[in-house]
Amino acid sequence: MKRIITECHRFLKNFEYTYAFCGGHALELFTGKINRTHSDVDITLFNEDRKSIIAYILDNGWNVYEPLHSANSLRLITDPNDEGTQNRLYIWAIKPDCSFMKIEPKPDNDTIFSYEILDDEQVKFDFIDVIFNTQKGGKFVCDSNGSIARELDKAILYHGDIPYLAPEIILFFIANPAYIESDYHREKNNSDWKFTPPFLTGESKEWLIDALRKIYPEGNQRLEELLAL
Repeated sequence: MKRIITECHRFLKNFEYTYAFCGGHALELFTGKINRTHSDVDITLFNEDRKSIIAYILDNGWNVYEPLHSANSLRLITDPNDEGTQNRLYIWAIKPDCSFMKIEPKPDNDTIFSYEILDDEQVKFDFIDVIFNTQKGGKFVCDSNGSIARELDKAILYHGDIPYLAPEIILFFIANPAYIESDYHREKNNSDWKFTPPFLTGESKEWLIDALRKIYPEGNQRLEELLAL
């Protein structure tokens, strides 16, 4: 297991709410094998806990930023009740001396910053991409209208005491054509889809097939690949 994951888990050990690693690191926690390099550390929390995680990060001396739509811009968040974060899909937690990213204030505005990512791979624990998801009725909700969901005890798994999002949910997310076609995600996406599905249990694979059939009734490249295994 990569040290960056154990350091992140140790950092969050006193956080009292549910979280789980997601993205490529979670797939490796599931398989127990290293597949590829990773651009950052991703964790997921539920929407109702967003104020709590922001407060926790700030109390531990890190900074919290809201990525803006304008190119390479961030807004500094100093209050867990900040209204701008309430509908955000994700926020960034960044250690003040982060080696992974160069951050500089923009002229005449002390809350807006420009940033530059300095490396293709995060190797030190000084950055967390915090992604928010929804739970309802004891299930992890996977789509915007709630038609695709997974029981929480199947959605969040454990490698020892380290929580991670179930691989079938991650694969469901990255089967989105936007990920398949993205220049930024394509190489990682292809690697994860080649590497992970053979490790799925029969029940997990069937859930993923059913979910993809339901959300993509006209077909999906990843569904076809999955059926061909």
